[in-house]
Amino acid sequence: MDYKFPKDFFFGVSNAAAQVEDGLSDPWLKLAEQDKVSCFKDVAHAKDRLRFWTNPNIEIELAQELGVDVFRMSFEWSRLVPEKNTWDQESALRYRDILLSLKSKGIKVMATLFHHSVPTWFQDAGGWSKRESVDDFSFYSKKALDAFSDLVDWWITLNEPVPWSYLTYKEGIFPPGIKGSIRSHNQSLKNMAKAHNSFYAFAHQSHPSIKIGLAHHMGWHRGRGIFNKLLAIVTDYLTHWSFIKLIGKNMDFFGINYYGAEWMTLKGPAQYPDLEYSDAGRAVSPLGLEVQLKRIHKRYPDTPIIISENGVGDDEDWVRPTYIHEHLAAIYKCINQGIQVIGYIHWTLSDNFEWSDGYGPKFGLVKVEREKNLKRTPRESFEIYKEICKQKGFTFEARNQAWEKYKSKKGLKRNYWRSDDNRSGLNSPKKRIMGINDWRHK
Repeated sequence: MDYKFPKDFFFGVSNAAAQVEDGLSDPWLKLAEQDKVSCFKDVAHAKDRLRFWTNPNIEIELAQELGVDVFRMSFEWSRLVPEKNTWDQESALRYRDILLSLKSKGIKVMATLFHHSVPTWFQDAGGWSKRESVDDFSFYSKKALDAFSDLVDWWITLNEPVPWSYLTYKEGIFPPGIKGSIRSHNQSLKNMAKAHNSFYAFAHQSHPSIKIGLAHHMGWHRGRGIFNKLLAIVTDYLTHWSFIKLIGKNMDFFGINYYGAEWMTLKGPAQYPDLEYSDAGRAVSPLGLEVQLKRIHKRYPDTPIIISENGVGDDEDWVRPTYIHEHLAAIYKCINQGIQVIGYIHWTLSDNFEWSDGYGPKFGLVKVEREKNLKRTPRESFEIYKEICKQKGFTFEARNQAWEKYKSKKGLKRNYWRSDDNRSGLNSPKKRIMGINDWRHK
């Protein structure tokens, strides 16, 4: 085995409540019904998402078949606290059933408290931009800790707080869909940091051995030309490190969500014809993951790192097999250089609702045919990742085979779900030609 990971290294998959649960009446559904979500209104069973609430066992059994060590999921805040300071015990018991089902199959749980979705009452009161948000999250998080601490192995307080806040309070792309200000964005980040730090202190008092961290989005910001390179440096600090400074060392692990490189211009992320992209518009770059892992380690040398999300939008499954191998090769290199990376969570198990992009980009190891009552079909990448999980690694031959198969697609057209300016999703895909530039990890 050429790439054999340490014995205690874990492999996993992930989802999020607002992306997979049915029966929700949340701000995302309201935004979609206002026609502010791409690829939604004409999609079959759109409101059902993946029916993970009424029938979670389909996904859980797929995770078991995949052979993962860890299943990352989230609790839907609006279910558990449907009104201010009101805990819904029935929903809590349902979540316990889901957690117990995972545990019964030998799968550990990584649970996220806030994953891009808030209760309507919370949003209507100003959300994270208001001081009261810290107390509201405190009520919710403490109740969740009491309800689920015996079944959760890792806790994530916040998923990608910086891009979520910017797209919500500045750009108005996320619910409630109203453009705001940098001031509101900055205030929300301060409140989220306070909420995290408060929960971290409280939880460690009552549960000293608890493991708490963040899932922090860290794309690799790059630029072509002097101005764009300077822009990338500034954006890198504002989006990656300024928020982390508010957290300090209040994390037992550093979760990094990494999808690819983001080539910066004044008009927004660029699309270059000589680069490979996911069908969601991110440039594929395993090297960027190595760069970010080394930067995290330099700042937090004693903090374990978990890849809390890594994946690629790829309906055809032409890119994903080699994408997985190359990003794991980057992680393997970092581990051998003394960086404490302890786990890898792939995003995602099955195609799901991708926020403002709706059901366009396909990130799943499992294909979901919505017009066929959400029929699941494992892709080739499912079998590849399954073998990696089983062997806790892969061979150089398997890595090369994946790359050669990817190269064989040169010149073919694949679905691409981003607008020409790369700032929004589409209701139907355009086609992008597979160029096959050499993005392999060296």
